[in-house]
Amino acid sequence: MTKNTTLRLRVWIEQEEETYIGIGSTLLLQHIEKLGSLRKAAEALGMSYRRAWGKLKKAEQRIGQPLVEKTKGNGQRFNLSPLGKELMDRFLDFYLDVEEYATKRASEVLGMDIQKSGEFYRDDKQ
Repeated sequence: MTKNTTLRLRVWIEQEEETYIGIGSTLLLQHIEKLGSLRKAAEALGMSYRRAWGKLKKAEQRIGQPLVEKTKGNGQRFNLSPLGKELMDRFLDFYLDVEEYATKRASEVLGMDIQKSGEFYRDDKQ
């Protein structure tokens, strides 16, 4: 019987010993972009709306600029700001490169078939 072995990474970038951007805030931005709703993003990630709101506001405070923009229409919708989109895309590219290398290297070093966790998705990079 073969067991599935999965690599899990927690990667973040700090400035002055505080998280600047990391896996959690990027994953939240990614779900907001996909779903257009902070509430739906929170539900998809298994967190309360209040926790997601706090995480988003804390990230915006650290970065010093809005990462999302509210749009009026059918309910309250969120879109990523240009900076939010750029940060998400850049961190995601970086993370996927690190994950690819780490999965390959862990398989080589440990002599095991190790899979990526797939926490992040990117239509053009799956």
